[in-house]
Amino acid sequence: MLAGILILMIFKVFISREINREILINPVSIITFCILGWYLITSLTSTMPGVSFKSLITRLWFFAGFYLLAAEIFGKTERISNYFYAYIAGMVPVVIYYLIRMWQAGIFNQKAAYKAIRPFFNDHTAFGAALAFCIPVIICFLFRRKHSGIIKTGLLILLFLFSAAFIFSYSRAAWLSLFAAALVVSVLLFKISWKIVLPATICIIVTISMSWSGLIMQLNENKQESSSNIQKHLQSIANVRSDVSNMERINRWKSAIRMFREKPLMGWGPATYQFKYAPFQIASEKTVISTNYGEGGNAHSEYLGSLVDSGIPGLILYILLLFFSVRKGIIIWKTHWDKQIRNIALALVAGLVTYVVHGILNNFLDTDKISALFWGMIAAIVAIDIRMKQEAESRGLSEVGGND
Repeated sequence: MLAGILILMIFKVFISREINREILINPVSIITFCILGWYLITSLTSTMPGVSFKSLITRLWFFAGFYLLAAEIFGKTERISNYFYAYIAGMVPVVIYYLIRMWQAGIFNQKAAYKAIRPFFNDHTAFGAALAFCIPVIICFLFRRKHSGIIKTGLLILLFLFSAAFIFSYSRAAWLSLFAAALVVSVLLFKISWKIVLPATICIIVTISMSWSGLIMQLNENKQESSSNIQKHLQSIANVRSDVSNMERINRWKSAIRMFREKPLMGWGPATYQFKYAPFQIASEKTVISTNYGEGGNAHSEYLGSLVDSGIPGLILYILLLFFSVRKGIIIWKTHWDKQIRNIALALVAGLVTYVVHGILNNFLDTDKISALFWGMIAAIVAIDIRMKQEAESRGLSEVGGND
């Protein structure tokens, strides 16, 4: 279906030219075109061109279906809600299925979480990432005044189910990402000046840098491994000495950095990391789940993955995409005259922030389930931005006409 949509969108952009031109010239779209263009160049220079071109085609149909087509559909703002209602409705049976399987395995059985979500998601962390995207949207819908008591009750039930599944997904990265999104939303709602937030953030970074040696010693002393106990599972985030999941993630990161140093500009080619990283592992850093074959998965970081696949330009472009998307969402939240749209914008910002943080620890943009949310939220922000500018211009013209 996505391949068919890609062909359809190529026709609509280049032949019939039915796509709103404002979408194509929006700064976020331009950055995305640059990303795809750079992907094409790095696929040509790839160490595995066949793998890279297949990855490029996949990214193209994600972009065409979940961004271009979505942004065109979102020309009518109410369709944004319909899009996310549809995704959430599709997630409901998956959430119920997961909770039933976890209940059967013992609800606090952390090891069961890895397989309980299959076959709908390959990994419990991807499931956690999807839930982190959805929860802010459900909360936004819950606070809509036009909803009846029955709808709000249904949304409350959904929020409870999604929150329960989120907690019992045992995805530490997802937990951290939603916590970070809550902090960002708090800063916005309480109107805490960025003149305070930015210096405070810099001070924290400087403090961590100055005490890095002592911090590493403390991390090495932490022996708490992944656990069914949620509190202990959280504590295991900082265990870099014996927690296999953390140690393997660090192994992948270090391998990625070594690969980057060898090909810093063009990278190794899109989607080639998992086939090329094995020789860059060091025996002392390998774990019991390390592998020398391609089934070992990716770099466990959207940022390091971009760096390895498409070099420094690829990473810079990806960061710019995140920055401009979140920035536009915040501007809409601050300046739009419709409170309902402002609330949607805030939910979209929160959803994207979850992946800004989650992307440090995992990378799922090569999967349709996460791309549908990631690109869908960016498309919604762009569509609202375009509509807001058009309405502002029409208001200005009407005021000038009235004065004349």
